[in-house]
Amino acid sequence: MTSEPVRPYEYMIYPTLQTAWIRGKGILLFTGLYFVEFGAGLFLAASIFHSLWGETAGWLISGILGGGSHFLFLGHPFRIYRAVARPGKSWISRGLLIISLFQLFSFIHLVLSFLSINAAWVLFIAQVLAVATILYGGFEIADVKSIPIWHSGFLPIQMLVRSFLAGFSVLLAVNLMLGLVPGTTAGEWLSLTLVIMVCLFAFALVGIGLEEGREKFSLRMMMKGELKWISWLGVVGGGMVVPLIVGLYGLAAGGLKASVSLLVLAVFLQVIGDLLLRYGLIRTGYYPGIFPCMPKDFRR
Repeated sequence: MTSEPVRPYEYMIYPTLQTAWIRGKGILLFTGLYFVEFGAGLFLAASIFHSLWGETAGWLISGILGGGSHFLFLGHPFRIYRAVARPGKSWISRGLLIISLFQLFSFIHLVLSFLSINAAWVLFIAQVLAVATILYGGFEIADVKSIPIWHSGFLPIQMLVRSFLAGFSVLLAVNLMLGLVPGTTAGEWLSLTLVIMVCLFAFALVGIGLEEGREKFSLRMMMKGELKWISWLGVVGGGMVVPLIVGLYGLAAGGLKASVSLLVLAVFLQVIGDLLLRYGLIRTGYYPGIFPCMPKDFRR
């Protein structure tokens, strides 16, 4: 598998990497999807545990970083109203509509919360829209039937759970540093979340291999090709090995006995690992081509 420009007579003859979602302005689409999902996950976790700063941070990350990246990705940003006009036919239209409604109801909830006005129905709608916002990213990717490793019914669920747990772990880590939650309880929950996320990472990597079948072009490119350093150091080392050791130690020793700095470091590495795992998924997406395998002298 190669990331170099494909010769015209090779295009779609042998497996061909996609570039629209990750190269050039495509990187804005990738970062937009990530920040929208992470911000919505943080907002959802914070709303469940009644953390106003977490809700505000999640709303800002999703709206400014995620929404801003989506806005810059558009060829004609100021014609965005046209993209929302076809929600029945386009996941992009549905996504923009869902994100806009999530931003609106989250903003209303935050204003009411700062004014100490209780409106549970507004929060409930914002939480439902946060879930829909995360699922939108997964469904938008999984809807691409021509790329085997993307077209999976488990992908939206993976994105939902990982985004929520990433937001939950960041929320706990910051609260633990600021002394806003009991140390023992927060440490135990944080350790458990780290271990669960490691299992989800492993499930995602195994799922990539299973979706590809025998050839495993994407998995080979991630673990043995040009992305091997990112995958082994960022995903496996930083996102799985270190958090697993810290998480198991925290569970075995008790939350308070686990070092706060180690827990915070493990959370940071795992969030970066989740970002790199998503990058690897998008970066190694390929069209199978006419022939199911490549000749031995094919450029890798």
